Amino acid sequence: MSSSLKDLLRGNTEEKTQRSVCIGGERLNVTLIRSRRRRRKLSLQLDAEGGLVVRAPFAARRVEIDGLIFRNSEWIMQRRRELQEQPRHIGFRFIDGETHLFLGRSYVLRSGAELIASSQKVAIVDGELLVQTRSPDAISRLLQKWYCQQAQQHFQQRLVFFSAQLPWVNTIPALRLRRMRSRWGSCSSSGRLCLNTHLIKASERCIDYVIVHELCHLQEFNHSPRFYALMDAAMPEWRERKAELEACGGVIIRE
Repeated sequence: MSSSLKDLLRGNTEEKTQRSVCIGGERLNVTLIRSRRRRRKLSLQLDAEGGLVVRAPFAARRVEIDGLIFRNSEWIMQRRRELQEQPRHIGFRFIDGETHLFLGRSYVLRSGAELIASSQKVAIVDGELLVQTRSPDAISRLLQKWYCQQAQQHFQQRLVFFSAQLPWVNTIPALRLRRMRSRWGSCSSSGRLCLNTHLIKASERCIDYVIVHELCHLQEFNHSPRFYALMDAAMPEWRERKAELEACGGVIIRE
């Protein structure tokens, strides 16, 4: 039995290798991920450290991969410059005076607050994010739970709204939430939507953009011209919303 067949039977569908290339006088780390699945195209992306990630069909030749990299060298260097210019965001300490985001607005954290309802652990009042406890660890857990609850409620409402507006959506898709670091949402082949819990910190304009984007995947399960035509019809200013989300993404996913 061949090694590739053994890998498939074991469920190992990817092979990852690393090397480096020189572009524009800079040496870049390159991670090549070859897929044994039915992947037809090569793709490029940069990781958070500015390294290059190349995804390719398993049978792709080295000359094809190198050609893709060097044809896109200008884009790669531009993205690296953008990453370097982005401010570094340190993690939260969950202490009084910190600012936390919710629906695109900043709120000052105040711990040890007495809330009206005894069952209420977190609330927004007069521009402040009030939390009953004073322990930073407990505040972290309470806020994480609160964000999840708010996201589930708000995302579901917007999903219902847009499902009624888009003619190709026959039933409201099932919704799942996940805390993700590198994507805002996804749509499975079975029609289930998954949204990033961190997205509840973004503005409503950005949230609506992500929801419409994923609903368009119910009709076009790709990023073809037909997909973008759907986006243009459903939300003509989606590019502005996308740019807004990309600009604040580093702050939104800050832990």
